[in-house]
Amino acid sequence: MKKILLFGMMLMGISAFAAPPLTYNGEVLEWNYSWKKTQCGTLDINENIIEVSGIACSRVTPGFIWMQSDETVKYIIATDEKGEKRACKVKFDKSIRWDWEDMSGGVYNDTNYLFIGAFGDNDETDGNYSIVYFKEPAIDSANTPEITVTPQQIKYVYPDGKKHNNEALMYDNVENMIYIITKVYYDVCQVFRIPFRLDYGTETQTLEYVCDLGVKSDLGEGSKPYKGFHLVTAADISPDGKYILIKNHNNIVATYCWVLYWVRQDGESVADAIKRQPQPIKAYNTYEWQGEAICWLDDDTFYTTSDADDGNPPIYKFTRKWGEEIESISTEKNNRLVMIDKVLYVQSTDGLYTLDGRRAQ
Repeated sequence: MKKILLFGMMLMGISAFAAPPLTYNGEVLEWNYSWKKTQCGTLDINENIIEVSGIACSRVTPGFIWMQSDETVKYIIATDEKGEKRACKVKFDKSIRWDWEDMSGGVYNDTNYLFIGAFGDNDETDGNYSIVYFKEPAIDSANTPEITVTPQQIKYVYPDGKKHNNEALMYDNVENMIYIITKVYYDVCQVFRIPFRLDYGTETQTLEYVCDLGVKSDLGEGSKPYKGFHLVTAADISPDGKYILIKNHNNIVATYCWVLYWVRQDGESVADAIKRQPQPIKAYNTYEWQGEAICWLDDDTFYTTSDADDGNPPIYKFTRKWGEEIESISTEKNNRLVMIDKVLYVQSTDGLYTLDGRRAQ
């Protein structure tokens, strides 16, 4: 097995000391090595907005990424993946709650919508939470248009009657369900959901509790802010509903930042999928200061960026390892690479192993 472990490390060009293991539900998780990362662009904050805390790939005009800020600017913008020039600016003509923290795109009744989580509450004293949504506008990049929309809101409270800080929202095209994840410091984050409908009106809705993300014992004894998966800042579900990403950030110790990845089974709800153990994506193991944004382009591509306001943050693109790139890798005798549910493994004569040398379940 030492040969397989060494093989996996050489294969991906990683260091055994590059990242700590993540304990989740009392179990050390196995890394997912099936992704590669490139910096596709840098967001020019002088041309765009600062402190990006939510992004969503456009479905109406492919090739662009919508971005929102958690500053008090009352608009969103669209850029290409290079982030150099604003292609569209959308303003809002209705008084709505601000402190926006995440964004997601989705389809409902064959119409594309954008959803914005107006639910930031760092001190957990506000309690005035809503999901802002509107039909996604088309982007005319040649004219850099400025559009005004009238959004709708879903106002909500939590089933426990408490106030919560939130920074993550994701929409499932299969169930037409909105998922919201709390951001908790040094404690377990919680997942809630609400079906998306157009007829909620002005009445306040109550979310449904789904599950916790991990257990408190994963955080270690006492106050150890660098341990475990907490401080959730972003989430997204692939357009076909099959793949789920939930990320956190930890500005205290840079290496304790992860993107968790789930493969949803046929007929399975998102709620049931995220109750299973995830895999942390190894390629993400690069620190993003205030890394608060993630979105799927398609099943094989997703983006992340940060809300750093002390410079122009990078835009990262993650793509699956496919085709000639995998086939060209020379393996040890009697070992071969296999892809199962779009996850890369080593098939050895004595079984199936992850790329870090652990026997697959």
